[in-house]
Formats: sequence, structure tokens, C-alpha cells
Amino acid sequence: MITSYLGYIEIIEMISRRLTKTQKAEILEAYRDGDNTNALAAKYHCTPNTINRTVKTLLSESEYTLLKKKRSK
Repeated sequence: MITSYLGYIEIIEMISRRLTKTQKAEILEAYRDGDNTNALAAKYHCTPNTINRTVKTLLSESEYTLLKKKRSK
């Protein structure tokens, strides 16, 4: 990614890496406990979208829907 600030150009490399099975399990447990998606993303150095995709992949459709409803209250 290239960003510009006051005429300076800075190239920022995005490091592509995968979450480990342990990290995915920790994310799922924290998500079930109500932890914020943005906070989890910061903790695991990824995007909130990655957190959502990970959780959605690990849960059944019905459990994911129930958790989303519970979290929106």
C-alpha cells in the first residue's frame, strides 16, 4: 500500500499471514464471551473482517445468527 503525507510517499508492506488454530480458538471463545470485533482485530493484528470471517467459518449458521442477535442488544 502506498500512502502520501505532506508530499512524502511512504510504502507500507502488508504482511500476509494466517491465524493459527490456537488463535482461531481464542478468537471464537472471546467472540462468544462478547469481546468487541475491533478489539480482537487489534489484538491479533488483523482486520475486523478477518475476525468476522473466522468466527462465521467456525460456527454453524444458526449459532452465528444467535450470537449476532445477542451482541446487537
